[in-house]
Amino acid sequence: MTELEARQILGVTEKSTWEDIMNKYDVLFEKNGMQGSFYLQSKVHRAKECLESVYQSKGQAGTS
Repeated sequence: MTELEARQILGVTEKSTWEDIMNKYDVLFEKNGMQGSFYLQSKVHRAKECLESVYQSKGQAGTS
């Protein structure tokens, strides 16, 4: 998954903080978990993983 795709899935921009990303991730992951869409839930998770690696390389991602 590309960084651009990950940002589109989570609805965040390049200026978003790691906290913003995690907030979006939490909402989308839970929402798709409750409504039974494992496919979308997995896309949200992969998007977070992709951005986590980007932010870690910048020294901005926390461990969660």
